[in-house]
Amino acid sequence: MPQFDVYQNPNPESRHWAPYLVDLQHDMLGALGTRVMAPLVAVAPAGEPVIQQLNPVASIEGRSYYLSAAEMASVPVRELPDAIANLSSCRDELLAAIDLLFKAV
Repeated sequence: MPQFDVYQNPNPESRHWAPYLVDLQHDMLGALGTRVMAPLVAVAPAGEPVIQQLNPVASIEGRSYYLSAAEMASVPVRELPDAIANLSSCRDELLAAIDLLFKAV
């Protein structure tokens, strides 16, 4: 399971506001039964305010979503469907958001 892979959210209770999850866990820890994920939330047409450094925006299937870094959680690997995209091109922004959350750089 490559780091920064994107999955459809398997949780029906949160899927309506966070249709996707992005894997933030390093590949080196792939033997674990869980992955640290963060939801990707649709950017509202009215330009929903986001803290740019904490909530970087990425495009999935032609739509813009922001990483909700503050809502990271561990997700069992067995619950994840096949990956639909990879956000490695946004690596620096995703890692900067995690750094801001924990280190307030």
